[in-house]
Amino acid sequence: MDMKAVDPEQFRLRRFVDRLAAMGEVDVRAEPIALPEVTGAIESNAKAVLFKQAGPEKYEMIGGVLGSRRRLAAAFGTDEKGLLSEFIRRVQSPHEPVAVSSSDAPVHQVVLTGADIDLARLPFHLQHEFDGAPYISAAMDFTIDPKTGKPNVGCRRLMLRGRRELRTNITQMSDLKRIYLECIERKQRLPLSFVIGSHPTDFVSASMKVPMNEFACIGALRGAPLPMVKGVSNGIPVPADAEIVIEGYLDELGYSEMEGPYGELYGYYGPMHIDPVFHATAVTMRRDPIYHTVLHGGRRVARNDAAQAACLQTEAATLRTLRAEGIEVTAVRAMPSATGLHHVRVAIRQSAAGQARAAIAALFKLPLLRLVFVADDDVDIWSEEDFEWALCTRFRLDRDLVTEAGHFALTMDPVIDENGKMTKGGFDMTAPFGATERIVDRLSFAPKLAGAATHKTARDVLAAGPKYFVEIMRSLGSRDGREVTLELDLLREQGAIERLSNGEWALRKA
Repeated sequence: MDMKAVDPEQFRLRRFVDRLAAMGEVDVRAEPIALPEVTGAIESNAKAVLFKQAGPEKYEMIGGVLGSRRRLAAAFGTDEKGLLSEFIRRVQSPHEPVAVSSSDAPVHQVVLTGADIDLARLPFHLQHEFDGAPYISAAMDFTIDPKTGKPNVGCRRLMLRGRRELRTNITQMSDLKRIYLECIERKQRLPLSFVIGSHPTDFVSASMKVPMNEFACIGALRGAPLPMVKGVSNGIPVPADAEIVIEGYLDELGYSEMEGPYGELYGYYGPMHIDPVFHATAVTMRRDPIYHTVLHGGRRVARNDAAQAACLQTEAATLRTLRAEGIEVTAVRAMPSATGLHHVRVAIRQSAAGQARAAIAALFKLPLLRLVFVADDDVDIWSEEDFEWALCTRFRLDRDLVTEAGHFALTMDPVIDENGKMTKGGFDMTAPFGATERIVDRLSFAPKLAGAATHKTARDVLAAGPKYFVEIMRSLGSRDGREVTLELDLLREQGAIERLSNGEWALRKA
């Protein structure tokens, strides 16, 4: 396909950065900055940060692109309120990729092979105090399963080893690990390419496990077919509109060298692992590449790109799971400060007793969820004030906490037990179903007054049955209430009225 039929700028990372800048979401740093200082500058800033002169080579580098829900929503062309529904809509509409020739691919504007390859000239940087070496954290791996021919995409960190070699973490079980282990058994290399700098929705797609062609999934989240070009040295298709690609292979020696330590998503260091070595066979890029880096560790986990992307997937899985159980969900929120994987808040509209417990039981089946909070639909789970109020007034620890031990956990999870498992907890923060008859079960809120009067006297109003004071006011068209009090006091002196235990006023029975 001719790239002229595809806008090479539409999904370019640089164009998205321009859009964020127009939204006031980018802090531009024009002054030079040392590469090891980049992470601290990003972590301390609520905005994305564009460095104009990073490192001695004066690279242009962007960090924190997906570090907030607002910026994540912008990547999907919507706002925070519409993000989840837009994500779900796009996932359901895959777009098959389209092939682009090398001569038409912007990412092939510069091609380095052989002795011209020098990975140490790329902006690998020490990201956390005790990292084992400089890293690139924003890489996406692209490969084709030699056994099945199916494409595979993932998110990967790259540890600089030498001018033509990298170490990368493939410890946790994944499709890439399975594919590579099968290559080791056959004593074969695995051709692989790392993409650095692509549209942010590509990064979200790369972190997902989906039952569709993973190249088509990238197109789904873009909302348009992904233009792909084959690697110049290994033939692996990659986004033709990317910024930089490192082509090469994982060697047949298998897991042979130590990788790490590295600041993990939890804010702690993960242990060192024995991992494979990647050998670069080509580096391709645009003439004016913008380098992409992401926050990964640190204490401000909610600003990590991966945590924000994980929130979106957790929310979608939560919604899908509860809808399958016939539970009406009015809101769902995964917490980025809990990595986006482990804590979820849900608001439901109860139609029967026991639905909160049913929701908790259903969500315990989602692999990585650890804490589930279920509230009524009158609680704004996006408001810390509302959420804490519901936790304080509707949750009784001895009655409403559900725990379940022995669940799968990530090996890097700092709170796993001695068997590598985690205990899940469910918080039923809902009011007892149907418990609105007692005054103590009712919520207190500001009164709402009516318009014209429908009755002339308080006695006329109460003749229809017991009424709350505000109902008497509405019936009399009162916009004050004090005159109603005096009228009721006259009825009291006459022995004509009484008070009910729930606070209503009533005519005394003869």
